Amino acid sequence: MTKTTTLVLTFAAAIVISAVIAFILLGGESILAPAIEKSSKNSQAPIRSSRLIISPKEYDFGKIKQSGGVVSTSFRVFNNGSEDVIIEGVPTSCSCTSAEISKQAIKFGETAELKVMFDPNYHYESDGRFFRTTTIKSNAQGEDPEVKIWVEVEYNLGKDKLKFPPKE
Repeated sequence: MTKTTTLVLTFAAAIVISAVIAFILLGGESILAPAIEKSSKNSQAPIRSSRLIISPKEYDFGKIKQSGGVVSTSFRVFNNGSEDVIIEGVPTSCSCTSAEISKQAIKFGETAELKVMFDPNYHYESDGRFFRTTTIKSNAQGEDPEVKIWVEVEYNLGKDKLKFPPKE
């Protein structure tokens, strides 16, 4: 082979390898794929170049007392892309859990704080350990990320003292 042929083949291999790496980093999505409109009329089209990275993804409160009041923990939400991410909401899986995020727009390269609160005196939950989730709805690429909290409640005040006691 001539030097020119070797150079062309090396260059072609580099292009193929770069395309494979880009494909893997984008989660199997084509880098040429157009932005897909979200179903909501008020939502912006997803941004193809930004993803939210959450750390940690789960937190375990362990066993807490009903009388101890609301407990909370925070999660770090990082925008690792090149575009701003607009937060549309942070819904939770149950009304005993609430959440708030420190920024409605997370600029590329910036971090926001997601604070998740759990009220052990809200309603009765079966004995034992259980979890609740909070989802971050945004215009970022991919599925909406979520965090999970684990908890076990000791009903030391009695189930009848709950905000929404069980119907016997």
